[in-house]
Amino acid sequence: MKKEIYILGVGPYSIVIAELAQICGFEVKGFYHYNNKRNGEIYYNIPIISSTSELLKNDLTGKNFGLSMSDNMIRLDIAKQIRLKGGNIPSLIHPTVEISPSATIEDGIILKRNVSIQADSHLKRECIICDNTTICHHTTIAEGCFIAGAAVIGAYTNMERNVFIGQGAIISSGKVAKLGESAVIGAGSVVINDVEPFNVVAGNPARVIKINQI
Repeated sequence: MKKEIYILGVGPYSIVIAELAQICGFEVKGFYHYNNKRNGEIYYNIPIISSTSELLKNDLTGKNFGLSMSDNMIRLDIAKQIRLKGGNIPSLIHPTVEISPSATIEDGIILKRNVSIQADSHLKRECIICDNTTICHHTTIAEGCFIAGAAVIGAYTNMERNVFIGQGAIISSGKVAKLGESAVIGAGSVVINDVEPFNVVAGNPARVIKINQI
């Protein structure tokens, strides 16, 4: 019998996570939206049950959830509340993913098609890593990061919480020791220096184009 799972968030990315959960052997029983306006609606043949706030009023012991919201900090906050209520957030890992035996993968990780996780890397909770991305050896990805498709995260990189990496970005091995908390790396960028917290960088080589408010 398949394990049941519920997907939090109703938007374009929600069906992506739902389909990944199905590939991983789960039966998707329903969605939860951020409000009650879509209760009872059928979304890609799956019912929208209720709101996240209503869900979190209940004991969630033994139930499985997948998080599809794109905002990293919201995803981290909801995950914390689910676990406090006894719920589980299993990692969803596509069967084409390659993971080194010496790598560490925590709960709540989403790894999509053709991701490669190299030796002695450590992926912490609630990270999303998209198709055809490589995480090179001895790299740490902290909680709540999002890495878009075809990115390369070089060896010995320490990525702090809530970092966003755009499509096709390259973090150079041996040159970048740290990507600071809530940093944003633009699509196609080539990063050859550390990035400070809350900095937005883009280009080749990547340069600071904005500093987000702390």
